[in-house]
Amino acid sequence: MEGALSQRFAISVVHDDCGRPVGSVPSLNGCVVVASNMEEMLDLLEEEVRTRLIARGEMADEIELVGYDAWTM
Repeated sequence: MEGALSQRFAISVVHDDCGRPVGSVPSLNGCVVVASNMEEMLDLLEEEVRTRLIARGEMADEIELVGYDAWTM
């Protein structure tokens, strides 16, 4: 798609005491979400990234969340 803006964000994933995935985007300070499963967490995290980009006056047609690590706390 010509002219489409795409941004990639590395994410980190850990699990809280209840086993819920906690996802964060280290390059966006304080960008953290908690969900009941991985799919929901990834959806919420993408939405949070999009919201933060809009707040900064930036736009992205595509947001790609990549390179996450999964650890248990």
